[in-house]
Amino acid sequence: MADSGDPINRARICIDFGTALSKASMCLDASLPLEVGVRTIPIGAVAGAEHHLLAPSVLFVDGGRLFFGPAAFGHAQAGVAANRDPILSFKTVLGAADVPSALAQKMPPSIDPTGTLRARDALTLYLAYLDQLIREALRFAADVPPGIAEAPRRYTSPVWKPGGGVDLAFEQIFNEAAAVSQKLGRLFLSPDGISIAQCKDALDKAAAAPGDGHLETGIFEPHAAAAASLAFTSSPTRFVMVFDMGAGTTDIAAFDFDETSDPPSLTEIKGARQCSALAGDEIDRIMVELVLRKRNAKDDDARAMRSMKLAARELKKELFATGKCQLKNGWINTTITAKDLADDEQFRGYQGALARLIAASLTAVVQRAMQVGGGTIDVVLAGGGSHLPFLPNLVRHVSGNLPGNVTLRVGPLSPASSYYNTIDPALSSTFPQIAMSVGGALVERMAPA
Repeated sequence: MADSGDPINRARICIDFGTALSKASMCLDASLPLEVGVRTIPIGAVAGAEHHLLAPSVLFVDGGRLFFGPAAFGHAQAGVAANRDPILSFKTVLGAADVPSALAQKMPPSIDPTGTLRARDALTLYLAYLDQLIREALRFAADVPPGIAEAPRRYTSPVWKPGGGVDLAFEQIFNEAAAVSQKLGRLFLSPDGISIAQCKDALDKAAAAPGDGHLETGIFEPHAAAAASLAFTSSPTRFVMVFDMGAGTTDIAAFDFDETSDPPSLTEIKGARQCSALAGDEIDRIMVELVLRKRNAKDDDARAMRSMKLAARELKKELFATGKCQLKNGWINTTITAKDLADDEQFRGYQGALARLIAASLTAVVQRAMQVGGGTIDVVLAGGGSHLPFLPNLVRHVSGNLPGNVTLRVGPLSPASSYYNTIDPALSSTFPQIAMSVGGALVERMAPA
């Protein structure tokens, strides 16, 4: 972060496009103590979401209007009978191998019956919506400089790009989103949505005259999580392996933090880096199929499938918290238990594949640790999946018999862990989810060696 007398240029805002939930955080000044300089931005509160820091990543087209966030989710639930689908995530676009092709794709009729929107349009509009959430939240924030919403911005990415820097395609989208945000303003915050015609007009004008999205760079998600871990830990270790399970992807990366150099160096252990679809959505899919089998429903029952997909994330949360969950569909109630899931052949296969993924990454870290005489490997569980109770035991089981000079500690990136007691305890339940946006705002320079 460049040194400047301008508080806006010293600050950074980082957006994390979670597959299920979006988050935003801000670092006012990297030289300030963490408790003063780092702020979470309550975009969920502005959106009217269940949690004040988490905004649902949802768009829905209904009656010629586009709805965002919780309002979109409500319309999507009502649209099940009409065989309609919401846009539930933009992670697939951010992580696409061929970004231009992914952005150019038309939204299917089940999502956009008007045939108006491309993936690029949806992403631009969603970014404009997030911009309005951020601006509204900062408008009421205490002890922040005027105009702080104009601070340089970053976004977390599921894809690592050599040398970091700005992807020109995303920079253009951020700039167009800034123009759309300025034109449509607080209409984005209305539960009544915005007409497709207004959205299309704003998109066309933004393409002709983009604004300034203040985009500085994209941050590889595990890099951001590692930055948060190293910044907040009260018990630092030399080796950190980040296991970030979100809804759409599970990302693993590991780092060697050498404090003996000046300045201290953070080097990625490249052999540990992985990105996999073995994530929360895959558990949701397995649960949906388990419920369908219990109900003796047909695989082509589109209405039942849509209803369960919308409910799956909440059902999963309930199942792992209480040991069972119940889906009500009309007068039919279907209950599944944690044992039902544990005994499911697909779920056992999922756990086996996840174990092999973890083992491959952990092997690379252990080898590096042994090269320097051993040490402790801190396996940091981040993302929404960090709360899943089977994960810590799975990691420990995979580790098997470690060499005598290498030890392992496993825990969530949360103040619930004794290793992170410098984090505000009020953030205990959500810090694993917001850690990427916090770390992304903190990262100064974390280019892999």
